[in-house]
Amino acid sequence: MKAMVGQTQAELRLFLRDKTVVLFSLFFPVITVAFFGYLNRGGQVGDVSYASFLIAGGIGMVVSSAAFQNLSAALARQRDVGILKRLGGTPLPVWTLVGAKVSVAGAVILAQAAIMVAVNVLLFKAELGGSPFWTLIVLILGVVTFSTMGIALAGLCRNADVASAAGIAVAMPMQFLCGTLFPMEGMPPVLRHLAQLLPLTYFVNALRGAMLSGGGPAEHAVDWLILVGCLVVASLLAVKTFRWE
Repeated sequence: MKAMVGQTQAELRLFLRDKTVVLFSLFFPVITVAFFGYLNRGGQVGDVSYASFLIAGGIGMVVSSAAFQNLSAALARQRDVGILKRLGGTPLPVWTLVGAKVSVAGAVILAQAAIMVAVNVLLFKAELGGSPFWTLIVLILGVVTFSTMGIALAGLCRNADVASAAGIAVAMPMQFLCGTLFPMEGMPPVLRHLAQLLPLTYFVNALRGAMLSGGGPAEHAVDWLILVGCLVVASLLAVKTFRWE
C-alpha cells in the first residue's frame, strides 16, 4: 500500500507539472458543457431540464478524455522515452503502476465532475434527484473500464504517436455521438447505430439513470452488463499487451 501511495503521488506530480494539460483536462470539457447549457437554457429533454440531462453527458466526455484518451497516450509516451523500462527494473509491481495511473485519472475526473455539477446547478438550475450511491459506483466502474481500455490501447500501439491518433479517433466520436450533448432519439439512424457500438453510450445511460432517477444495475441491466463486459475484455487485452519497453 505504501508503494501504491508513493507511485500515485509521483504520477500526480507528473500530471500537475504540465500546466497546459492540466488546464485543458480540467476546464475544456466544463467550458463545452457550459456553452451547450447556455445555448439550451430552459430547454427540456423528456421530463427533465436540459441542464439536468447534460451533466451525465459532460461527465461521460470527461471519462473518455481523461481515463481513455489521455491515459493511453501518456502510457505509450512513457514507454517510448524509457520511463517504463526504468520502472520495470525496480521492484515496482505492474499492478501498482497501473493502480496509480487509474487513481490519478479518477481524481482528475472527480474534480471535473464536481466543477461540472456546480456549474449546471448554480447557473442553469439543474436538478439531481437520483442516488448518490449508484452515481458513485457507476462513476468508479466507468473510470476503471475506460482506464483499462486506455492501457490496452497503449499496449496495442507501437508508439505514442499511434496511441495518440488512435485515442483521438475513438474518443472524439464517443464524446459527441453517445447521448452526451443531445438525446440519441433525435439523431439520424446511421449515427444511432454507430453510437450503439460505442461503450460510452452505456456508461452515459447508466450514469444518467443513477443521477436523475436513482436507477442501479436492476433498472439499467444492459448498460451495466456491457460496461462490465468491456472491462473484462479490456483487462485481458491489457494483461496480454502491456510491456515495459
